[in-house]
Amino acid sequence: MFNMKKRVLFVVLISLIFCTSFIIAANQTIEEKAYACLEGKVKDKCSTLSTEEKIFSLLSINKCKTELLGETSAKGCWPKSGCKLKTTAQAILALKGINDTKKAEDWLFSQVTTPSGIDWLLQVEAKNKTSCTISYEDYSYDLTIAEDKTIGSNVGSCLTVYGNYWLRINPSCSDDEFEISCQIPFLTSLLYKKDSSNILYVSKKTSSALSNGITTEKISSLCFKEGTSCNYEGSLWATLILKSQGYDVSSFLPYLVTGMGDNLKYLPEAFLYPLTNEFRNELLIKQKEDSYWLESQNKFYDTAVALFPFQNEQVEEKTNSKNWLAKVQGADGCWQSNIRDTAFLLYSIWPKEYLSYITPTPTNTTTPTTPKTNMTDCEDSGYHCMPNASCTNAGGNVLKSYSGCFLTNICCSKEKVIETCSQQSGDFCDSDEECSGGTIVDASDDSSGKFCCVMGTCGIPSKPETNECETKGGICKSECSNEEQSTADSCSFSDICCVAKTSPKSFIGIWILLVLIALIIVGILFRKKLKDLFSKLTSKFSKKGKPPIFPAGRFPPTSSARLRPGLIPRRILPNNPPARKPIQPRSEFDDVLKKLKEMGK
Repeated sequence: MFNMKKRVLFVVLISLIFCTSFIIAANQTIEEKAYACLEGKVKDKCSTLSTEEKIFSLLSINKCKTELLGETSAKGCWPKSGCKLKTTAQAILALKGINDTKKAEDWLFSQVTTPSGIDWLLQVEAKNKTSCTISYEDYSYDLTIAEDKTIGSNVGSCLTVYGNYWLRINPSCSDDEFEISCQIPFLTSLLYKKDSSNILYVSKKTSSALSNGITTEKISSLCFKEGTSCNYEGSLWATLILKSQGYDVSSFLPYLVTGMGDNLKYLPEAFLYPLTNEFRNELLIKQKEDSYWLESQNKFYDTAVALFPFQNEQVEEKTNSKNWLAKVQGADGCWQSNIRDTAFLLYSIWPKEYLSYITPTPTNTTTPTTPKTNMTDCEDSGYHCMPNASCTNAGGNVLKSYSGCFLTNICCSKEKVIETCSQQSGDFCDSDEECSGGTIVDASDDSSGKFCCVMGTCGIPSKPETNECETKGGICKSECSNEEQSTADSCSFSDICCVAKTSPKSFIGIWILLVLIALIIVGILFRKKLKDLFSKLTSKFSKKGKPPIFPAGRFPPTSSARLRPGLIPRRILPNNPPARKPIQPRSEFDDVLKKLKEMGK
C-alpha cells in the first residue's frame, strides 16, 4: 500500500511539472525563448565553439570568458591561429570592463598604415577680399582671396586650385604642415574626397585666427591593415571599439567615410553613426520591408549590426524588426539555430541588465583604460545617453561617473536637443500620407497631424504588397527549420516559403490534458470503490438481460450428461435461501462520480 501511494504521488508530481512547463513555454516572450535556447546551446560547450561564437556568448549571456581568453595569441590578439582586426576588436568589446585589454589595443595600433585613393583639399575663407600667405617646406607663397571667395592661382608645387574655391594638396606633400596667415580674420579647414568621386566631406577640425594670426593644417589619414593593405571591415570594428575605450580616432574617419560606397555589405553607416553622430537616417532607411536589413546575404547578422548603435534609442525601425523576429523565430527559440546570430541579436536589441558599458575617460595610446566599478546607471538616474557632440549642443556636462551608455555615447546632464524638421533636411507629411524612401524623425516643430520625413517623399500610401507566401499564411526565410517545410509559393529576394508541419498548439489542448490527468488521479485514489461499483453494474446487467439463445436442435450443457428428450429435470431448492445483501448507504464516492458525469456532459 505504501509503495502504491508513492507511485501515485510520483505520477501526480510528474504530471504537474509537465503541465507547468508546457504552460510557461507557451507564455514566454521572444527574448526569453531566445535566451533559453542560447543558454542550452552554450552550456558546457564553450570549448567547442568558434572564436566568434565565444565572443558573442560572452556579450549576451556572460559565458565563455575563460575559453575566449584561452584563444589569445602571444601578441594579445585573436584568434590564436591568425590574428584578425575584426575578431580582436570584438574580443576587446566582449572583455571591456571585466578584463585588461591593453595588450590587444596595442596590437591594433601596431596595424596602422596610411590609405591611398583620398584627395585632400585646403580651404581658406574670409568674409571679405584679402591677401594671405601660406608657408610650407621652408617657403612662403602669396594667396589672394576674391570678394566672391574664389582663389586666384596655385600656391607653389604642393597646392593647386581645385573648383575655384579650394587648393588641392599634392599626394607627395601629404606629410607637410601648412601655415596660413591673412590680413583680416579668417578660417581654415581640410576637406577630403575619394579620388574617383566629386562628393566632398569636411573635417571636424576648423581653425580660426584674427588679422595676421596663424593657423596650421596637416593631413592625418590612417587605416588598419591586414597584411600590407587596409582592411575596411576590420577598420570599422577597430575604430569603433577603440573610440569606446577613450582613444582619439579622428584620423581613421576619412578612410571609413570615403570607402563607404565600395563596402556597403558591411553596413558602414551603423559604425559611422556612433563615430560621427551622422549617417543615422541613411542607416534607418536601409531597412527592407519594414522588417530587417540585408546587405551581406545574412539578414539576421545584418539586422543585429544595424541596430547595434540603437541600444540607448527607441526608433520605429527597431520595433519593426522585433515584430519580424517574432514571426521568424525558430521552434527552439533561436534564429536558424545559429549561436552567433542569436547572441548578436540579443546583445543588440535585448541586452541583459548585467551588461554595463563603461563611460570612457579620454586617454592616449600608452595609457590603458581603467575599468570603473560600482557605477550608477545613467538613465536610471534621470540623465541621458547621447553622443558627445549632442551633449555639447544641448549645453550639458559629461557625467563620467555614470555607466550604462552604449559604446561611444556619454552620460549627459541635459536632454538631447531635437532639431527642427528643416534643420534635419526633412519635410512635413500629412497624417494620411507616408514617408516613401525615407525615415520619420522627431522634430522640435512637429505639429498636430503632421510628421517629419527625412530623405524621402510624402505621398498617399499605396496598397501594401504582399507576397504569395505570406498571403497563404507562410513565412519567408532563408532556410526552413526542422519543424517546417518549404512550399513553391514565392517570396521577396532569395527567400523560400516555410509553413509549419503541424498545426499550432492551443490552450484547449492544455485544458483537455489537465482534465484527463485529474480523472486518472481520481481513478487511482478510488480504484477499490470503482471496482465494487463496476461489479454491481455488471451483476445487475446480467440479471436483467435476456436468456441466451442457442442454435436449433442444441441444448445447453449440464453438470452431467445430456438430458433425455422429453424429460424435465426436477428442481431442488436449497434448505437455506441466500441472505440478501444489505443496501449500501450513499457514499462520498457516489458524489464524486456524479460530479464527474456532470462534467462529462
